[in-house]
Amino acid sequence: MKNDKHFTSRMLICAGALMAVSGLLMAICTKIAYGGIFFAAAACMFFAARNFRIKEDKEDSEENKDE
Repeated sequence: MKNDKHFTSRMLICAGALMAVSGLLMAICTKIAYGGIFFAAAACMFFAARNFRIKEDKEDSEENKDE
């Protein structure tokens, strides 16, 4: 994992995409409220992935600055 600095953010993006697809299917097949819950969870995952990516890029720039 040391070589792949963006692993966490990529996996959160994948989980968010799967949650968004699940939300779409839930909204179509059952009730829209259930789909909304899944979309809210997907948005949280996307925002968490964004924050992880910013932190990873910031740490990478600090490491490059020291060299």
